[in-house]
Amino acid sequence: MFNLFKRKGQSLGFIDKIVMTEEAKWKALSSLCEKDKNIILISWFDGTLKNTQAIFSNASDWAERCILANQVHSSQTDGKKVVMAEHYPLQQKEKDLFDRLHLSGVEIWSALDEPLFKEFGSGKIVKMMKQLGMKEDEVIEHSMISDAISNAQKKIRERLVTDQAAASQEEWLHLNLKAS
Repeated sequence: MFNLFKRKGQSLGFIDKIVMTEEAKWKALSSLCEKDKNIILISWFDGTLKNTQAIFSNASDWAERCILANQVHSSQTDGKKVVMAEHYPLQQKEKDLFDRLHLSGVEIWSALDEPLFKEFGSGKIVKMMKQLGMKEDEVIEHSMISDAISNAQKKIRERLVTDQAAASQEEWLHLNLKAS
């Protein structure tokens, strides 16, 4: 419907795919993983891993296809399509993982109602998207979106106190950032 949001090319090594809600994201990921058995779904946080495991609850290979970022090895991603179930709040940590795994292309799925996006007022964007007639499950991918995410990650880095492990994005933001 909105070709404005179609991304022509990708030079950064990753493609951001954004939907309005986490529910829509999980439905899209479920469908994607069902169609392509060659997908490895990587999560940054334990809470997200539990959601990915729910996607694969009926699959016998779920343990091999759903992996925490800090536990994944390049041998697990060789020849596989790597899909990230979320962004990590710090861009450098994402880059380090992609470099460590020698990844040349990654899809990163996010929802505008995730804590990382709420931190930067995504509610206004959702309202505007709904006014434009976009559906909750319509996927947006464009370099402008990726640039906005990158800028948000830079702002997070500026507010960083420490990088303590957390079970979710929300907990990570709470534990690691100075109040704005």
